Amino acid sequence: MKKVFLFLILTMIGSISMYAQEYLDFNAGADRTKRILLVPFDSRIYYNDATEIIAQKTEETHDEIMMYFREQFNLQLYNALIDSCVVVNLLSDNTRQAQEDISDLYSIISYELRLAMQNAPEHPEDNKKRNFFQQKRYEKQQRKKLEEMENSHTRIVKGEIVGKPQAVGEKYLHIVFHQPEVLHQIAKRRNIDYFLFINQFDIKGNYRDPYLSGNSKAMRTVRAHFSLFNAEAEQVHGSFGMTEIPFNLNDKNEISNLYFPEVIRQIINNIKF
Repeated sequence: MKKVFLFLILTMIGSISMYAQEYLDFNAGADRTKRILLVPFDSRIYYNDATEIIAQKTEETHDEIMMYFREQFNLQLYNALIDSCVVVNLLSDNTRQAQEDISDLYSIISYELRLAMQNAPEHPEDNKKRNFFQQKRYEKQQRKKLEEMENSHTRIVKGEIVGKPQAVGEKYLHIVFHQPEVLHQIAKRRNIDYFLFINQFDIKGNYRDPYLSGNSKAMRTVRAHFSLFNAEAEQVHGSFGMTEIPFNLNDKNEISNLYFPEVIRQIINNIKF
């Protein structure tokens, strides 16, 4: 009887082991997941005109507030991506190699304003709702914006400097690489599929209306400019994510927790995992 009982126990253990092995083998495809390297915004490319009211509440310096937003935005971006891909987070990696990679990347880029690409909709099915005429209308608007940008360039005509004011509402801060081979090297060494750069972070009020700042309904805009590149240093997307916050909001935690997620959703919707 004891032998029969022992045989049954061993049989059950063997069955469980076989099932566990099959389960692990089933998930072995995880190594094909895309790998994305996050590059936080350079602390020099930051603007926040709400710093004064935030500092009055927190008694922190400009740099302390900046570092808080830099770290929080990067952390939330990391958390939003982690379920869809493997994320290499340079900001949280305190190794010498990570610090050198950040320095190398910052040293080979410059910035320029460009017309933002159209961000992908939050829900893929929204693409089906855009009919032929809507698409043509969008393309016409984009051509018009490009023409306005071209015509706005300052130039000399018959000895006079001419140029039209250029709206920046549809532009983002674009990255220009001077040594793209550095991206190739980092991509190869870290096995990276995409580089996600946060180019600039800003919080700005609308000061076109002199009475707006005193209005209880006035807002500021939180905007994060970003560029997505592949391992060959080819640009995949470039634009900005944005949302509005109450003009007099001075709680940095509330700004981060309530409003960053919307900006981040607009960014990661453009990544094909």
